Amino acid sequence: MPLSQIVFFSRNRVTLAGGSMREMVRDILAACHNYDRVSGLTGALVFNEDFFLQAMEGERSAISEQLWGLAADHRLSGMVLVSCRTIERRDFEGWMVGYAGHSEPLDAIYMHYGTAAKLDPTDMSVQGMIDLLRAFAHLDGSHFVQRAGAAGVPLREPPRRGA
Repeated sequence: MPLSQIVFFSRNRVTLAGGSMREMVRDILAACHNYDRVSGLTGALVFNEDFFLQAMEGERSAISEQLWGLAADHRLSGMVLVSCRTIERRDFEGWMVGYAGHSEPLDAIYMHYGTAAKLDPTDMSVQGMIDLLRAFAHLDGSHFVQRAGAAGVPLREPPRRGA
């Protein structure tokens, strides 16, 4: 069965009440990982106070089912599907969830793939979005990034500037 990948973003309607961003990342990752075992979906999600940016990979019907569920989720609004394509291999083996905060390394990633020192998918190319998600997948846990999925499977590196 052919693999597909979608990339989309939406507005974040979540407000933290008594929890930490690290806990929110952990909870989202756990939900993704649990669904992944049943559906075969993999992907990456990066978010800040304003946006969710996500890539999802797997069989078309599983992606469609998950997308319908997300469209009804009260934590997000204004979903914009920016890419839907058939892929030969996955960019993300398992799930990666990261908080798009601010630090020198993170701000450099935002500027490399976008136009501002923050996550703002409204002003990014589709390839820039995918490459930003790949770059986050290679960050260590000190950047509020967590992973679940196939252990030991190398992720595809984002392309280097000028490549």
